[in-house]
Amino acid sequence: MKKGMVGASLLAMVLVASQPLTMAHAADAIPTPVVTDTTATPASQLTISGAGELKKLDTLDLNTVINLALNDSYNLALLQLKYKVLDQQNASLGVNLVDLNNSFNIQAGNGSPVLHVPSDNNSGTDSGVNGDDSQSGSVTTVSPSLKAANTVSAQAEDATPAATTDNSGSGSASATDAADPTPEPTPTPEPSKPDPSDAYEQQLKELQDAVGKISDGLNKSAAAQNTQLETSRKTLEKNINSLDTQKENTELQINEAKEGIKLGMTGQYVQLLASQKQVQLSKDYIDVLTRDVQRAQTLQSLGSGTQEDIDKANRALLAEKDNLTNLEDAYQKALITISFDLGIEYNPNIQLTDIDVTVEPVTKKNVDTILSSSYQVQTLANGIVQAQWEEDNQDKNAANSFDEQATKANTEIARQQLTQGKIDLAKSIESSYTDADTAYKSVVTAQRTVSDVTLDNTNMQIRYNAGVVTKYDFDKFQYQVHVDQVKQDLAKLQFYVQQAKVQAMENGYIAASSSAAASGASSASSAG
Repeated sequence: MKKGMVGASLLAMVLVASQPLTMAHAADAIPTPVVTDTTATPASQLTISGAGELKKLDTLDLNTVINLALNDSYNLALLQLKYKVLDQQNASLGVNLVDLNNSFNIQAGNGSPVLHVPSDNNSGTDSGVNGDDSQSGSVTTVSPSLKAANTVSAQAEDATPAATTDNSGSGSASATDAADPTPEPTPTPEPSKPDPSDAYEQQLKELQDAVGKISDGLNKSAAAQNTQLETSRKTLEKNINSLDTQKENTELQINEAKEGIKLGMTGQYVQLLASQKQVQLSKDYIDVLTRDVQRAQTLQSLGSGTQEDIDKANRALLAEKDNLTNLEDAYQKALITISFDLGIEYNPNIQLTDIDVTVEPVTKKNVDTILSSSYQVQTLANGIVQAQWEEDNQDKNAANSFDEQATKANTEIARQQLTQGKIDLAKSIESSYTDADTAYKSVVTAQRTVSDVTLDNTNMQIRYNAGVVTKYDFDKFQYQVHVDQVKQDLAKLQFYVQQAKVQAMENGYIAASSSAAASGASSASSAG
């Protein structure tokens, strides 16, 4: 590494720490941006087909970046639409459940349909005629034809004449009868007529049997309807409960996405600022190397230098110019990316506002407190609630023992996922606090270095004014002061990203820290 150059490792740490969130702008739906006639159109007037009119900005700051990202996030808009769809589906199922309850006249309390149909066909005889059956609770009605038949039979029985004896001429008749030795024959009895009440009872019994069969059929039909109703109710309730959980999770995802966008765009803007500072530093270094070439040429003309010294100085200058080209290309690429993400017109000369960083130690909060407010933990906890509800409301009649065991296993899986999720997130929390503390120490070290070099620069100025130090050496030292100041700025930007990560973590969004990700990758590599 050349003397005075900012270490590549420092910039790499900034880029890794930032970990920008992949944003999806409305223009992302188009795989390849369509640039209209790049040979004739300036780069600052690039247009994207279907992206609409882009905003034009001459300056850009972090707050503007975050606000534009939140208002122009394709993913966030999709999540909000998803929540709206779930809300409408939930309301629709709720209406269906109310209609189902009303159509079957559901009783409050047990949820069974009201159906008063007699099921007992063993009713009394006389007490059941034209009256209420005290056992079955039904009303037995005698048909008019049966009533008429019973009335006619009773009248016929009353109209039959009774046997009488003629008492007129009783004397002669008695003498004749006494003189007649032949006994009077016994009259043949008339055949007995069926009792009309027996026929009535038989017909009544048959009628009651028929009514009983109808009652049994109706009760079976009602039971089948009740079973179907309960199945429909449970299905609707399960779907409604599932949609409620999805709504809660989607709302958590929306809030999580907002925090993720803020953190991601902060890292992206910091990366852009760091690239800009690197470009400027490279330009300053090119000025130093140009003076080195001029000095080598002057020394050669005076006879104290060689052509080899000039060649080395030229090679160093050309190498740094190539480095500057790469840095500028990287900066413009990052600027184009963030412009598309924010929905603004690409302006290669846009002015970036620096970030005011407050350097103070990060106060560590309780891990359990952070976990309880974490969106990830709340989502996993909702999974337990959903699984437990399905276990408690499982249809015991329809489910077999295997289904019950599977449902219980799902609940246990949800609990295990929550436990493991808390462990992983706790690692990220501890790692994020460690990263923030490391970044803070780097800033403190950089500040001390700048303070020391500033004092040295004052002494160098005194020596230069006294003619002890040449202009060439003085200018080169000034560049070194600038290098140390840029290192301090980069360290502050890195610390700012870590501060933002801790703030997002305490707000509920726990991002995987760079050290935790590296540790996970190392473990996966070892396992493989």
